[in-house]
Amino acid sequence: MLRRTLFMTVFGLSLFAAALSAQAQSFTPVEPSASGQSDNYVPLKDIFARLKAQYGGYQLDADLYSTGNGGAEYRIEWMARDGRRLRIVVDARSGRTIRTSGG
Repeated sequence: MLRRTLFMTVFGLSLFAAALSAQAQSFTPVEPSASGQSDNYVPLKDIFARLKAQYGGYQLDADLYSTGNGGAEYRIEWMARDGRRLRIVVDARSGRTIRTSGG
């Protein structure tokens, strides 16, 4: 019985530590490039504010991808207030929504 309790405690703590680690990640793509100049990306916080006003809900995931030729786009997973799970692609430089799918 003691072994089971100890196992469950250790298992629970490891899940808690994993959750904290995942929550600690932040998306800050506005960092100096290798050339020493800042890439002119629209901050994710601004894009998230626009998406929240448009769809309600919250951000599930976001990543920055190079599109080649110096372009970049954010690929965002968004949970809308009505329960739809959206995949939204946004131009990282202009902040313009390129496409939305899902839901």
